Amino acid sequence: MGRSVFFSFAVILSLVLITALTGCGSSSRTPTEFPVPASIILSPVNAVSVDVGAIQSFTATPQNNNKQTITTPVSFQSSNTAVLTIAANGSACAGTWDSLSVPQVCTPGQVGVAQVTATAKGVSSPPTTVYVHQHIDSIVVKPVTPPSTSCFSKDTVVNYEAHAFSRGTEITSSVGTFIWQVLNSGVVGLNATPIGLPTGQGQFTARTPGTTSIFASASGVSGVPFTFTTCAVESITLAVTGSTSNNLTVAKGTSKTLTATVVDSQGATITGVPLTWCSSEPASVGVGTNCSTNTSDTVSATASQAGGSTVTASCTPPTCNIGFTPTQPIYPEGVVSLVVTGTSQSTTVWVASKGCGTTDGCVSNIVSVTTPANTVGTPGALPATPNSLLFRRDGSQLFVGTDRGLLGTKGLTIVSLTANTVSEFTSATGKVLAVSPDGKKVILSHTDPMEPPNQVFIFDTTNNGSVALRITGATAADFSPDGFKAYIVAGSTLYVYSPLDALKAISLSAPAKDVSFLANGAFAYLAGGSSSAITVRRTCDNALAQTVGTPATPAFIKTIPDAAQVLAVDPPSIDVINVTTTPTGCTPSVSNTVNSVNLGQGNFVPTQLIVSADGSRAYVLASNLASILVFNIANQTSSAIALAANATPSQGSLIIDGTLLYVTASDGLVHVIDTVAGDDIQQISFPQNFCGGGVTFTCKPDLIAVRP
Repeated sequence: MGRSVFFSFAVILSLVLITALTGCGSSSRTPTEFPVPASIILSPVNAVSVDVGAIQSFTATPQNNNKQTITTPVSFQSSNTAVLTIAANGSACAGTWDSLSVPQVCTPGQVGVAQVTATAKGVSSPPTTVYVHQHIDSIVVKPVTPPSTSCFSKDTVVNYEAHAFSRGTEITSSVGTFIWQVLNSGVVGLNATPIGLPTGQGQFTARTPGTTSIFASASGVSGVPFTFTTCAVESITLAVTGSTSNNLTVAKGTSKTLTATVVDSQGATITGVPLTWCSSEPASVGVGTNCSTNTSDTVSATASQAGGSTVTASCTPPTCNIGFTPTQPIYPEGVVSLVVTGTSQSTTVWVASKGCGTTDGCVSNIVSVTTPANTVGTPGALPATPNSLLFRRDGSQLFVGTDRGLLGTKGLTIVSLTANTVSEFTSATGKVLAVSPDGKKVILSHTDPMEPPNQVFIFDTTNNGSVALRITGATAADFSPDGFKAYIVAGSTLYVYSPLDALKAISLSAPAKDVSFLANGAFAYLAGGSSSAITVRRTCDNALAQTVGTPATPAFIKTIPDAAQVLAVDPPSIDVINVTTTPTGCTPSVSNTVNSVNLGQGNFVPTQLIVSADGSRAYVLASNLASILVFNIANQTSSAIALAANATPSQGSLIIDGTLLYVTASDGLVHVIDTVAGDDIQQISFPQNFCGGGVTFTCKPDLIAVRP
C-alpha cells in the first residue's frame, strides 16, 4: 500500500517536472540565432588618416551570399590599442576611450598605426588601416622628379608626392595615405594607384592641353593647389589624304578625308586632341555637325552641293587649351579649300521691304522666290518692319532684324525653313550684323536714336535669350571661323566678344568701317583702324600684328576662302592683300603685301562686297552705278554687268554655286544676273504695293537673301 502511494507521487512529480521543462523551452528568453554572414563590409575602407586624440566612426554591414544586408551583431577590434581604441558602437579614439560600452572621453595616445576589423560569427571584414599622427598644419605637393619644362606633353605619366608638416616638422611618414583630387580631369587624369607606388605618392597622366590644379589632402586638411599644365597646342597643320594640295576641286557627292597634325609647345606631335572642325559653307561641304568638337585626328568632308567651302580645325577653348588665362585659341597655318562642281541645286531667294518704316498700320511682307524657275510665292506678313536679312550658314533659319522695338513689343524675327514657322523675340532689336558659323549666336546692332539706349545684342538661338552689350554705333561685325570670338566695329573702337572672356574694348587710332577674319582664323582684318590703312590683329591675343597702307580707308573687306588673300574695296580700286602666315602658338606672324587694281568705274560709292564661295570672283555694288562690278580674283581683271532699265542696285545675294546673283534695285524689281554669261537675264516683278494692312502706301523689295 505504501509503495503504491510513493510510486504515484513519483509519477506525478515527474509529470510536473516535464511540464515545467517544456514550458521553459517555449518561453521568450530563448537566445536568438543570428545568421552567419558571408562577408562584412567595413567603412571607411582601405586607409584612414587621423590626428592624435581625434575620433573616427566606423560602420560594419554584414551581407549574405547574395550581397544582401542581414542583421547580425558585429564587434570591432583594434590591432594596436596603444594607438587606437574602438568602442562597441564603432567609434574609434586615436588614443584611449574612458569606456568601450558608453564612450565619452577620448584621451590622446601616441603616434602609430593600427588596423581595425569587424567580426561576426567568426567572419571578419578586410582590415582598414588607421594612421594616427600629429595635427597637420600644411601639405605641399611636389613632383617626384623635378621636370625640365613647365608643362607635360599629352599622355605623359607623372608622379607627385605629398609632404605633410606639423609646426614646421615633416610628419609625412606617419600620415599614411593622402587623398588626391584634380580640379579638371580633362586636363590631367588621376591614375589608379599602381602596385609598388610609395605611400604619399599619386600618379597622373597628361590629357587635353590646358592647365588645372591638383590637390592632396589628409585628415580634413587640403594642401596648397599645385598647378599642372598639359602643354598647349602650338600649331595645327591640315592635309587631304591622297593629295599634295589643300586647294581641290571635287565633284558633288564625293568625300575627302582631312587630317590634322597637332604639335604642342614642346615640339611634340600629339594625337586625340579635341579640335573644332568648321566649314564656312556647310550647305556645300559638310564636316558633321558644323563647328563640333572631334577627338579624332581625321574628319570626312562631304561635298553635298555645288559651290565651295573652307574647312578649318582649331584648338578652341573651353574644350582645348583649357583654363589658360587669357584664353589661347590656336588656328591652323592654312585651310582646306574645296570647290564643288556638279548640277546646281534648286534653292530659294527671300525678299522683303523696308518701305513701311514707322507708318502705323503698314504691314511688311516677305516672300520666297524658287529657283531656277524664279517663281514668286505667296507673301507673308512680318511682325515688324525689317532692316536686314541674314541666313544661318546651313540655310535652316533666316534672321530678320528690325530697327524699332516699340517699347519692347518687337524684336528679332526668325523664319525657320525646316519647321516652316515665324517666331519673334523681343529681347533683341537692331540690324543683324553677323551669325556665328554654328548658327548659335547672332549679333544685332540697335542704333535707332528714337529708342535709346543704343547697344549691341548677342542673341543665343539655343535658349532664345540675349545679352545686351553697351556698345554704341556698331556698324560691322564678324565671327572667327570657329565662332569663339567676334570682332565688333563701332567707329574708333573695336570690341572683342567671347563667351569665355570679358568684353574687351580696343581704342583705334582712326575709325574702322568693316572687319573680316582671315579664312584660317588666325588674324582679323579691319578696314581702317589707322588712317588710310588696313589694320591686322591676332585673333588669339587681339594684339596689333601689322598695319597695311592703302590709297584710302577701304569701305568693305572680305577674306578669300583659301586664306591666302583678302579683298578690300577702295574706290576707284579694289585692294588685293596677299597673306603669308607662320603658326607660332598664340602669337603667329603674318606678312602682307598690297596690289591695288583700278576697277575702271571712277570714284564709285560702294554699298556691298560679295565674294563667291569658290573664291573665284568678287562682286561690288555701288549706289551711283547702274551695273554690278565684277573682279576676277585669279587674274585680277575687272568687268561690269549692266542692269536692265538703267536701274541702280540696292542689295545682292549670290547663290552658293556662284552662277546667279539676285539683286534688288531702284526700279522695284529683282534682277537675275547670270554671272557666267555676264548678263541681266531676268527681272522679277512683285505686287506694286509690297505691303499689307490695307494702307495706301507703296513698298518695293529692297532686302534680299539667298538660302544656301
